[in-house]
Amino acid sequence: REVKDHLNYEHRVFNSEEFLKTRAVGDQPFYKKVLETYMFHSFLKARLNRKMDAFARLDLSTQSEEDRLDLMFPTPRRLTIEKMASKRIGAERKASRRMVISMPNLQDIQLPEGPTRNSSLRKVEAGVGKGRTPSKSITTFKIPEIHFPLMFQCVHSYYTDFFNHLSKAISTLPPENSALLARYFYLRGLVSLMQGKLLNALSDFQNLEKTDLRIFPTDLVRKIVETLPRSERLQADRKPELKRLISRVMEKQREVLKIDDHVKNFELPKTHMQLDDFVKRIQESGIVRDIDTIHRLFDALTVGQQKQIDPETFRDFYNYWKETEAEAQEVNLPPAVIEHLDKNECVYKLSCSVKTNCGVGKIALTQKRLFLLTEGGRPGYVPIAAFRDIEDVKSTTVAFLLLRIPTLRIKTLSKKEVFEANLKTECDLWYLIVKEMWAGKKMAYDHKDPQYIQQALTNVLLMDAVVGALQSSKSIYAASKLSYFDRMKNEVPMMVPKTTSETLKHKINPSAGETFPQAIDVLLYTPGHLDPSERLDNAHPKLWCALNEGKVVVFDASTWSIQQHCFKMGRSKL
Repeated sequence: REVKDHLNYEHRVFNSEEFLKTRAVGDQPFYKKVLETYMFHSFLKARLNRKMDAFARLDLSTQSEEDRLDLMFPTPRRLTIEKMASKRIGAERKASRRMVISMPNLQDIQLPEGPTRNSSLRKVEAGVGKGRTPSKSITTFKIPEIHFPLMFQCVHSYYTDFFNHLSKAISTLPPENSALLARYFYLRGLVSLMQGKLLNALSDFQNLEKTDLRIFPTDLVRKIVETLPRSERLQADRKPELKRLISRVMEKQREVLKIDDHVKNFELPKTHMQLDDFVKRIQESGIVRDIDTIHRLFDALTVGQQKQIDPETFRDFYNYWKETEAEAQEVNLPPAVIEHLDKNECVYKLSCSVKTNCGVGKIALTQKRLFLLTEGGRPGYVPIAAFRDIEDVKSTTVAFLLLRIPTLRIKTLSKKEVFEANLKTECDLWYLIVKEMWAGKKMAYDHKDPQYIQQALTNVLLMDAVVGALQSSKSIYAASKLSYFDRMKNEVPMMVPKTTSETLKHKINPSAGETFPQAIDVLLYTPGHLDPSERLDNAHPKLWCALNEGKVVVFDASTWSIQQHCFKMGRSKL
């Protein structure tokens, strides 16, 4: 299931190395072999083509609300507080039990025996086969006897008998037994095909399509259509149902031919990159997809040099980003701290150990707040500020003996006392980070659009990676190129009209996760039960948004989370 976290749909890239890192060390050789198989390659192609197969339906039906929010607001992967707590509990249980779970020895597993075969056309009675009741009713069909020698006349007679047996079975079968009827149509179509009666075969497959689409042999029917003699094709075109069948099958084939089926493994670049190539490489890496953000990142990494990025700079940036992501997965907050945070919060950044006016500890950043993780005998939680509560942020210095120590000051609306932290070399970066998160939170509140805070998070993590990768005197200036919301707040204040602010309750973005905003061609609202706690199967109200090129995004209107992301309905405008 985690495979989709390492896919890039625009450029059809799978980052196999990053996926393998998420597996247990002992399991990696096994997964490495799996990734090389034809079956896994077919699975990858189906995911990249957004195919609605059995796996996609299972994934969709078992998605949590958190998974759906991740579709709406793609952010760097971090453990939520809820997952962190469950991980801790799981680790404690393992330690107490001292259990080792291993894969079973497949040779020791005995397969249950199936029910005995019956030689006549009737259902197997319950209780056949060691007293076990089959989970599904089984029907056997007695095929005609084969007459020897196998000369043309005998073979022809055999197929005629086979066809007549099936026709009799079809005529005597009640219409409610559609599953069995479909299988008889399938068999009779194959027999007609062996007799060379192509139109009869097409008629049976047309009946099969109406009865059970799951076993419809699309490729076989297409080949029959392609080999029809001209006279028989004209006869088929005169029959409306056969004409529609032929049209549908051949249209599907044209769609398949249009689909790009290649899959690439992600590789770090080996040559210098201009802007367009850099955009493609960053999207392939899975770091960020939004083109405007990548343009700002390009400006940041090319400060003071030619507008191209060398492979070494890209590699340093990529490695720093991935190392930071891996370190964040290892953050393990004590229960006394976890109880102060919301279950969907994630710790995105920790400072070094610093001295503050609230004690010594590390400053922690989540999508909602800043807090101090105090150090000592018992690590504790000291609130610094919720982003919505910040009134002012300043970067200054304080005198200590003959030195001036860089200090960050944060003033909040709810406290008289100003928070101060002697962040030293980290001060300038944290100043940029806090201001960007503050501006993003204000934008999110004013526009009733939670995606702004997620975009601000991406911006501050990109700033962190730029500073870590460049390691130069210009790194803070370079990182400031990514302060998008802070600059927008200061340069172009976006005032929301009062009537809009009073009317607007929640803003959604159907283009979330796309590389650029897309026009909406059609909106369709389907009513249902509004209470999101009611687990009624597919009964919540939905908003269907038709985007460019036949893409459709479906929102659950009880929670305004994405229920289904960008399934394809062909390539035409809806």
